[in-house]
Amino acid sequence: MYELTKTPFGKHTRFELRNPLTGHGFSIVPAAGANVLDIQFENQSILDGHTTPEALEAGKWGKSTVLFPFPNRLDEGKYTWLGKQYQFPINNAATGNAIHGFVREEAFEVEYVFLAKNFASIRCYFDYLGDRAYYPFPFSLEIEFSIHDTGKFEVQVEVNNLHHAPIPFGFGWHPYFRLTEGANHHGLQIPPCKKVSINKRMIPTGGRSKFDQFQALTFVEDTILDNCFQSSKASGSYQLMLEGSRRYLNMKAPVAQFPFFQVFTPPHRESIALEPMTCNVDAFNNKQGLVELAPDKKWKGKMSLEYRKG
Repeated sequence: MYELTKTPFGKHTRFELRNPLTGHGFSIVPAAGANVLDIQFENQSILDGHTTPEALEAGKWGKSTVLFPFPNRLDEGKYTWLGKQYQFPINNAATGNAIHGFVREEAFEVEYVFLAKNFASIRCYFDYLGDRAYYPFPFSLEIEFSIHDTGKFEVQVEVNNLHHAPIPFGFGWHPYFRLTEGANHHGLQIPPCKKVSINKRMIPTGGRSKFDQFQALTFVEDTILDNCFQSSKASGSYQLMLEGSRRYLNMKAPVAQFPFFQVFTPPHRESIALEPMTCNVDAFNNKQGLVELAPDKKWKGKMSLEYRKG
């Protein structure tokens, strides 16, 4: 039976949902952008998350960040919507762009926690009033994180447009995974895809290129990746696979909701980020994968992790 434990985590509260019999569980801080701190299967962590309140507050590398109303980068923070220009703050100084939206800075409320014999979930929500001049579009964002004793972890998302006109958005999640020591010692497999061509500021140029690396499970070694890819599938789901110390993790996402994904090997080389995304980089400008949600309509999406030992 899964159990809920609440403990202080700095100025916030950490919710831990855990089955002591199987060692499966996860912990999350809803009031800090619904940030997932850890995911464990058989008492072994698969996530490189924030381990202290200070690290969570600093938010370095965007670990487990909820990416909304856009994932990745927005060119110079500028976009035009329904004939009006908007300017996001520049928060990615290295490229002079805005990055990852603003929801990660917001406090989510807990709608419910569900505990069962072989399954547990927590549903969090954030209601936005449209009070930021650079995104004056009210919405409700609900996210449910769940874990199953079958070795599955799921993220389900629902966006409700509370504005009087259509709103633009993209969604992504930014987990870093660590199955063994260091990124170099992981095996990685990427599904058939095209690599998005980018300029020096990491903004798409409009091109795509063939990407044959990691089509079979291959050690990462010293490969550097910080790239967006578009799935080659027209329907169904794709999966990205990681392996380390004979532990396997499959990140699965339906191509209809998440046609793009990012793979990132951070400079510290401690883990690897696998990030399904609804849209391309700079989607507010290039419109590639951008969701344009009509008033009073809802958008739903789901991604999952499946864990097994070899």
